[in-house]
Amino acid sequence: MKRTCSNQKLIHAVLAGIAFSFMSVGGGHAFAAPSDEADKATQEHVLDETVITATRTPVEDRKANANVTVITGKDLERRHYTDLKQVLRDVPGVIVNQYAPAGYNNTDAIYINGSSDVVILVDGVRQNYAGGSAASLAATMKDLSGIERIEVLHGSASTLYGSDAKGGVINIITKKIKGQKTTLEAAYGSFGRQLYSVAHEDSADGWDWRMKYQKDKSGDFKDGNGETTPSELDANSIHFHLGRQLDKSSYVAFNLHSYRDSDRYQALYEKKNGLQPKAGDYDYAAGNMIWNWTIDDTAKNQMVLARSKYDYTAGGYGLKVWSWKFSDQFDKKIDDHLLTAGFEFTKDRTDGTQLTNRDLLNRSFYLQDQWSIVPELKLIAGVRYDSNSAFGSHTSPSVSLGYDITPKTHAYVSYSEYFLTPTPSNLYSSWYGNPNLKPETGDTREVGITHDFGSGFDLAAHYFKRSSENRIGYSFVTGRYANVGDEKAHGWDVQLAKRFDSHVRAHVGYTHTNVGKTDQRAANIDGYIPKGQVTLGVDYKNRQFDASLLARGMIDRPGPQAADVLGNFFPEDSYWVFDLALNYKVAAQTKVYLKVNNLFDQFYAEQSNARGNWGGNPDEWWCAPGRSFLVGVEHSF
Repeated sequence: MKRTCSNQKLIHAVLAGIAFSFMSVGGGHAFAAPSDEADKATQEHVLDETVITATRTPVEDRKANANVTVITGKDLERRHYTDLKQVLRDVPGVIVNQYAPAGYNNTDAIYINGSSDVVILVDGVRQNYAGGSAASLAATMKDLSGIERIEVLHGSASTLYGSDAKGGVINIITKKIKGQKTTLEAAYGSFGRQLYSVAHEDSADGWDWRMKYQKDKSGDFKDGNGETTPSELDANSIHFHLGRQLDKSSYVAFNLHSYRDSDRYQALYEKKNGLQPKAGDYDYAAGNMIWNWTIDDTAKNQMVLARSKYDYTAGGYGLKVWSWKFSDQFDKKIDDHLLTAGFEFTKDRTDGTQLTNRDLLNRSFYLQDQWSIVPELKLIAGVRYDSNSAFGSHTSPSVSLGYDITPKTHAYVSYSEYFLTPTPSNLYSSWYGNPNLKPETGDTREVGITHDFGSGFDLAAHYFKRSSENRIGYSFVTGRYANVGDEKAHGWDVQLAKRFDSHVRAHVGYTHTNVGKTDQRAANIDGYIPKGQVTLGVDYKNRQFDASLLARGMIDRPGPQAADVLGNFFPEDSYWVFDLALNYKVAAQTKVYLKVNNLFDQFYAEQSNARGNWGGNPDEWWCAPGRSFLVGVEHSF
């Protein structure tokens, strides 16, 4: 189960090359800065100057009082991810736990700052539904070509985004349609991988629209040890957008998103015991209408009406959720103050094999003031009031103070509280539910600093500390959900990015996370969250060719050392995974690409069944695929 010597040497050589690149940064003169005459197509490494997720209003990215990571649309285009879950694996400080390429979506997890309570937004519209995970939503996000950028907010944002934003927020911002374009894509790869898509967009007479269909198929895969694991996926996704510019100040849009799959999957323990692979079906559909109105130079309003349906069945387990959402946000500039006020209403009706027609309603009001005390000093204070049909009312305040130490150096401190309600499944499931659950509450403290050294060299560092009361989790003692005790968590990260010239950029970062023990769970959530995470990447681009080499290292992930675990919880305590993407433009509107995942054929697992209370045994996990290839072609006209 250990790496071969040759692979280890190759990995070390790659890491040494990246490290050498960063050593060259110190002088600041080893690489030429972009010139005014440089081809515009080669200057796509520059990030957007503003982000909106941290405050719900635009703010300069390096001056946000928050830890925000931005993935650009060009990053998505050149790296050929197939869904949002793949994207997030390469984001510093984000941990993805997936059972297999196919299967058991609802139990997959995305962790930010050591918490799987994460909100997903599309153009600021909340996508989460009661009982669902951010990871299950991420698997349905297939229209990556229609994304302008993705903003990942690390840290609690419950004041603005509600209960599930304890760990962070993922906001997908879609592209503005600028003209007519049709794109066809076809790709084939290892393990029976097939991908087909067609996308069309256009605009005329104040209307704009975009449609995309994508087909994804895959078969049984081989892990890093060369053993075959049953895993099949057959998925279809449809994305539709229709917008209308009513006048110069008013815009209305209708959006529809649909995803369906059928899958078959198996864990190592099932294979050892001769059990048949499980089968699952996933059906998700969501639609919304958004009205943006610019009232005048100082005021604007956004109104949203949304409806979604989620239906998931697997291994005799079934869950259906119908969600209704309405929200309205008003922004007003008054002298040195930017006021944001909003109202949100959600209704989730949950049904399934373990519960029947359970409703959960929540009404929320939030208010935030961004006060520029002086040009260099900004205070942001907000409060949220939630009224929940099952748990009454609760208030969640937040405050942050940011200061520009120099024009290129920004520091901030922040404090926020959160309120996390149990889902209908947590409360009423006949198998796992506990109607006596209490809401989880807590607070997060954070400090951060960013610095621009010039010549495309940036530094960011952050520290957080979180305290949780009545933590909601699964109890291995009772076999049901419970308030497993109070939980302490803290962590820090350091990120470096360097744009050497108009062609080459690189980044390196380290994230340390420590989630304390509870009465029912070992540290770092039974080892599912590594104590250390390293992210490395190098991007190269010219007129016809571009390449990306990305690496993620998981450090110290042993799993619990308890009496019921007599062997390995995961295949390896620490491991590295490298991914490579190559693109070549063969004509003005045509390119071919090669994507290699797990370049060095690392044997690893993100999910485990080794906890004895689950009926598993040591050395029984959900293996991840070994090295795989995907070759594709894209043509636009």
